[in-house]
Amino acid sequence: MSESILGTSIPRTRVSRSALERNIARAAREAPGSAIDLRRDACGHGAPIVAEAARATGITTAIVDEGADPFGFAPAPDTALPLDAVFGLAGNGEPAMTLAAPVLQVKTLRAGDGVSYGYRHRAERDTRVALVSGGYAQGVARAIGSRAVVLFGDDEAPIIGRVAMDVCVVDIGGIDVGPRDEARFFGAARPDLLRAWADATGWTELELAAVVGLSVAREEVA
Repeated sequence: MSESILGTSIPRTRVSRSALERNIARAAREAPGSAIDLRRDACGHGAPIVAEAARATGITTAIVDEGADPFGFAPAPDTALPLDAVFGLAGNGEPAMTLAAPVLQVKTLRAGDGVSYGYRHRAERDTRVALVSGGYAQGVARAIGSRAVVLFGDDEAPIIGRVAMDVCVVDIGGIDVGPRDEARFFGAARPDLLRAWADATGWTELELAAVVGLSVAREEVA
């Protein structure tokens, strides 16, 4: 059985401070003197977290949203570190953000039963499905329905049917999953999962991560 998320029923992102530090240090070696870009809450990764990670690696300048800089950096030069490299996206470095959510309910789906809006997906066989917290209101792109998977531990399970406003349905088959277990949508060790979102939507990985990060609860991890 996989880990539950702090006993909550909402999706949340985990942002790894150590991954940010490694990414920023690597990017700074390739572009010395560049600033850290903290605008839009550091693309949803959490400006305070990213600011501290940048400071720990020796970054002294930042680009911030219009207004006063609350982080104490010097005014930025013209060049900022590449965002994909900072956040470990699109094959650049180590993904710093993981999106995870709890299972709300598990039930049996019979052959021919429909799933979600419009019953666009109908089960080809008897199976088991999990209702997982997280839908388009939390930045889980609607286009990934039937085109992406989530992880339960190391096991992959496909998202089926249309992604709803606050939930999605996952075909878990014989995977040992129950309510409050954790589903991971994307993140560390599996950058291909967010890449599948990009392929399905036409958005960049940075855009997708930013929307999620600005839409759900966040916690900092080592």
